[in-house]
Amino acid sequence: MLIENKSSSYPENNTRKRELCAPYNQLATIKTKNMKKLIIIFLLFTSIVSYSQTKYYTTNGKNRMTETEIKEKLSKMESKLKKALGKKVYASLTIQETETKKDSIISKVTFNISDKKQDELISYGPFAKYKDKEFPKFDLNTLTNGKFDSEKLKGKPTLINFWFTKCAPCIDEMPVLNKIKEKYKNDLNFIAITYEKKEDVEKFLEKHPFDFEHLVDAEDFTDQLGIKAYPMNLFLDKNGILKYIKNGIPYVRMEGEELKMGEGSEIIEIIEKLK
Repeated sequence: MLIENKSSSYPENNTRKRELCAPYNQLATIKTKNMKKLIIIFLLFTSIVSYSQTKYYTTNGKNRMTETEIKEKLSKMESKLKKALGKKVYASLTIQETETKKDSIISKVTFNISDKKQDELISYGPFAKYKDKEFPKFDLNTLTNGKFDSEKLKGKPTLINFWFTKCAPCIDEMPVLNKIKEKYKNDLNFIAITYEKKEDVEKFLEKHPFDFEHLVDAEDFTDQLGIKAYPMNLFLDKNGILKYIKNGIPYVRMEGEELKMGEGSEIIEIIEKLK
């Protein structure tokens, strides 16, 4: 506004002053265009976020609650128990199973009550006991008929992806995981573990590139861990301590377009913390 006022105050026949003012007018135009671009980018971003997968929680497999509803339920539960017991208690959730669809993530949960506040409101059942502890050791088969000892992982942070060949979300996130691996290949160990046989995995990889270190025939190990939800991404620090637990990469949808796999920003954020 200040630039425009100065420009309009110059006499029309004063060519020199109009020439001096021209760059300022151009600058104002550029700023206006940039502002429009920022607004467009902001609207684009919000449209992506608003169409991401919806998280639902259920205790019986039938009635579903949103994340907001489940938090309200936990809060009411804490209030009722405080009145009944006469002391403050804390409610939390443990995820027992997770079903991942293109437009939603449905988690079957159980409620926990404790007199100590939990670090996380929602924990992952099979892995809750390993959180912030050394991850169970393993010695699993590779695709080259060798063995891979988990002790080799120490010294670098590690991303472990649990998957299987008929898991659609597992397959959809592989190109994104490949890009992340290419970017951070010198900073992290990238491990993929499946209960399936070597021959089945090799056949699958002929059509679906997945550039992680593959460990196969791991049914005993996955049963030991109690894994029921796929894909599952675990993050260990350089000492082999389990620090983060994530399901698959969320799908996103641009307004007016079909759902597609996200860019893995959640995984990248964790990797940056662990580096």
